[in-house]
Amino acid sequence: MANDVQVPYFKNLASVNIQNAGEAHVFVSALYPEGFKQIGEYDIKGNGRILIRLGDLRKAWQNEYIKNKRLSQPLILLTIVTKDGKVSVESVNFNWDKMPQSKAVTLKFKTLKNAVKTASAQADGVQPLGYYSRTLVDSEDWTAPTIVAQVTPDSTTKGYISYAYSINKKVGFSINAFVDSDWTRLASYNIVQKNKRGSHYANFPKGSPYYIWMNVKYRYEKWRVYSNGWMWYEEYVYVKDFYPSTITGGTSKPSNAQTPPVDSWIDEGVHPSTGNKGYYAFHISNLTTNDFAVDVLKFIDYLEMMGKISAAAAQKASLIGLFIDVGFEYDSLKAFDFDLSLDSDVQTTHHVWRAESTDMATVPVLYFKVN
Repeated sequence: MANDVQVPYFKNLASVNIQNAGEAHVFVSALYPEGFKQIGEYDIKGNGRILIRLGDLRKAWQNEYIKNKRLSQPLILLTIVTKDGKVSVESVNFNWDKMPQSKAVTLKFKTLKNAVKTASAQADGVQPLGYYSRTLVDSEDWTAPTIVAQVTPDSTTKGYISYAYSINKKVGFSINAFVDSDWTRLASYNIVQKNKRGSHYANFPKGSPYYIWMNVKYRYEKWRVYSNGWMWYEEYVYVKDFYPSTITGGTSKPSNAQTPPVDSWIDEGVHPSTGNKGYYAFHISNLTTNDFAVDVLKFIDYLEMMGKISAAAAQKASLIGLFIDVGFEYDSLKAFDFDLSLDSDVQTTHHVWRAESTDMATVPVLYFKVN
């Protein structure tokens, strides 16, 4: 797709079949290089089909790939509202190389608890232009390092650790949405690929923790929604971009880099060391899932400091230990490679543990400890 100059018209068409909508209004947004942009709105009844023209989106991502070597697969965001005060926020991924495509979504409506009347003082006297309205009212980008792998050995353990990104492979970053009172992780991810590579590998000394980190660009968006005399906000937090060339590591980490909160440890067993060969090894293919978690709470802290994010969203994110879920395998190809090996020149035993983080789901963390 990135090298296309001109494509047939039908190659820019996608459709979404919306099921069990009742009578509803649908706002349609697409992820552009700068962030989400609203591209249409529709009234539907029962089951509806929405045709989406993505020629402008394709051109925007072609230009972004030429300029910044970044390409995202089409990501469509749907906000569906009803007259009786219910909302469903859904997402759909398409593939540039398989257009035209059609996807179906089944709505999961929730009743809003914290919507306010537009005539109240809380609405700042602003009235919608029409019966329904959805507007981007605030946004923020922040580039910072995040830890992608970590090992904390015992006093007699040393070892080898490596982490690499394979050029032009797809990586999916979750879209976390706060609507009304709860965070949810949308079903479709921001699937990014970079025409760049990066890696880091090191031998770490006995008893020394070792960290590998990479810069990512986080994004926050706040959308105001009016529906049938009510108003509420949607807040989104996600990774907009990542920078493979910044992958590096050391025995100390940047102050603004951390792992997600660890909620549980997987027992990787007790291993004897003989003093002449490694006693434990782990490769990314040993994961039973094709995803791992990276931190987003540092970004939440930054948004709080800047007065951007709502107090309710920030508090709930901290309470549940919100993170970004990273999908590293698409089209049967792994975007990231990770290796860890542990050894000791002392004949003793070592108990190895591997971390997991839980917010709305439980996801592995590439964080290991030995005791």
